[in-house]
Order: sequence, then C-alpha cells, then structure tokens
Amino acid sequence: MDEEERSQLAEKLDKELEDYISQLKPKKYEDGWAEDRWEEEMEKHPFFMSKPAEGQELPPLVEALQQLKYDPEVNSPEDLALSYKEDGNQNFKQHKYRWAVDSYTKGLEAKCNDPELNAQLYCNRANAHYHIGNLKKSLKDATEARNLKPDHIKAFYRGAMCCLELQLYQDCISWCVDGLKLDEQNKTLLDMKKKAEEKKKLADISKRKAQAEEWAKVKERSTLKKEVKKRGICLVEGDKIDLSALQPMHPAVTIAKVSLDENHRLSWPVMLIYPEYGVTDFIESFHEDTCFRDLFTNMFTDDDPPPWDIKREYTPECMQVYFSDREDTIIPVAKDLPLSSVLTHKMYKVHGGTPSFIITVSNSEFDRSYRKKYRVIDF
Repeated sequence: MDEEERSQLAEKLDKELEDYISQLKPKKYEDGWAEDRWEEEMEKHPFFMSKPAEGQELPPLVEALQQLKYDPEVNSPEDLALSYKEDGNQNFKQHKYRWAVDSYTKGLEAKCNDPELNAQLYCNRANAHYHIGNLKKSLKDATEARNLKPDHIKAFYRGAMCCLELQLYQDCISWCVDGLKLDEQNKTLLDMKKKAEEKKKLADISKRKAQAEEWAKVKERSTLKKEVKKRGICLVEGDKIDLSALQPMHPAVTIAKVSLDENHRLSWPVMLIYPEYGVTDFIESFHEDTCFRDLFTNMFTDDDPPPWDIKREYTPECMQVYFSDREDTIIPVAKDLPLSSVLTHKMYKVHGGTPSFIITVSNSEFDRSYRKKYRVIDF
C-alpha cells in the first residue's frame, strides 16, 4: 500500500466515522458512563465492539480496522504472529478449539523471526489439538515448540500428556525426565511420570502374557498341522496342509474349530445333513475315536426327539450315514466306525474345516429314492 492509498483509506475512514456519528440519535447523556454498564457502552463503540448487533453486519469502519490489523503490508511478521496468537487465546478461552488452531496456524504462517513467539504458537496449537483429540498433531507441535525453545516447560507438559494418552509410556517418561531437568520439583511432571511408569509396568505384563499366549497358539497350530498330515486326512487343498483349510467356512460354525487334546487326539466340528427334511445339525466337537452310533445315541432319545421328525423314524438303530466325494456319488458308512476311520478314507475330503455327513433312515422310502439318484460305492 503506497502513501496515496493510505491517504485515501484514512479519508474514507474519517468520512465513515462522521457518517456513523451523524446517524446516531441525539440523546442526553444524563448518568455518565456508569461502572456497571461500561462493557455495554464499549460494545456499542465501533472501535471496541467485538461482534455486530444481532442480524447486522459489521460497520464499514470496524471491518476496515480489522483488515488493517491483519494487513501484512502494514504489520510486521512479529505483529501479525502476536495478533493471531491473541485471537487464538481468545478462541481457546471460549472453547472454540478448532478456531484456535486456525488462528495459531496463521500466526505461524506469518513466519516471524522470534523463536520464543513461534514456540508459544506451536505450544498453544498443541494444546488446542489436544482438546480436539488430535493427539499425534498435538505431539508434533509440542516437539516443534521444544526444538525452538528447549526450556519451554509447557512444551514438556503437552508432549508428556500426548504420549500418555497415546499409550507411549516410555516416551512419556522421557518427556517428563527431560522436563524435570528444568524444574526438579515440578508436580505435574512428577505425577505424569509416576502414572506413566505404573501404566508401562501393567502394559509390559500384558504384552508378555499376550506373547506367551500367541506362542502357545503357534505351537498348538504347528502340532495340529502335523497330526492332520500324519493321519493322511485329505483337505480340499490336496497335499497342502494349511490352517486356512481347517478354518470353518459355514457362518453357523465359525466359533468351532478342529482341536487337539492332551493325548494328541483330534475333535472336529461336524455338519449332519438330513435331506428328507432339509435340516442340518451342527456338532461342535466330534471326537475322532467316537463312533456314529454313540453320537446318535446321545443326540436322539425317546424323551427328546427332534421336532422335525414327525414320524419318529430317526432312531440310532435305524439311521444311515453317507458321505459324498463328488456330486454323483455317495458312500455308505457303518455306524460302528469311529470318525477317524471315515476321515482317513481315500475318498473322503474335508471341506472348509468341517466334515459333513448325510443322514437318512435306512431302507426307508426316502432312502431308497435317494440312493437311486446317485452312484453308491461301498466303503
């Protein structure tokens, strides 16, 4: 802004002030500027009002003054940075933390050469970010403030607080230790350091426990893979023994998985399919040494028959078990065979980590009709 433009702006401001005064209604000022109403009186003055009246825009004079306040051609970088810092502080006091962040950011963008002022802007912005919940941004700003002014104690508060919230307990302790070098008796830093040390101790215990549990799971999975391979059980992936092939795929059975007991014997989640009624049963744990007859004896009792068995035909003695290796073939299974004998059959394949079997009533009308649809191969 050159001299002529400044002169024109001054004349314009003088005219607008005269116009504003001339528009005021004449009023006898009887009681002076009462002490209990000074804020109200100041708010009415165009030089001091903080906001326009309800539903009105700022008077041109006030708007022009505000523009001058932030004009980089009129103000030095230090003046601009200080003005934005004051605006940020005011916004922060009113809990307008995002506005405060914007003000402090503009102050930093002024690029003043005062490291202490810049450190204050970074530190204040770190505090605003902290209240918003931007913990990583807050920590970054606290670090910048500390780099600019290594003795800025508030920067250590901010950095330690962020690390504590981010569960970076060792970093929090380091911030506190470095801050205490500046002020050995600082209660805030001493309290945070103690809290971080306690939380770190608990976190370390939890971490070691989680690592031990994970190691136990890795060992169990490794043993499980060896046992499945040793038995020659065929998975849908062929010779590849992958734990993903032992992961149940059916939505209803994802909570159960093949498991290994202390005697290195397997228990499988098993699906039983009753095509006559279009229903299924899910067995969470079918021990490989248990035979189908024993399983049915526990499942089907005279006192508690399945609600879908209207004819009461599905009894342990009458039930027929099949498995299928292809769409056109079924293989009958003797009920006295243990599960392990079926799973190790050369034609059996485990799909989705869950062996499945077809159940009918032996030699019933449905069973005979069902067998005619497929090629029946002896076990």
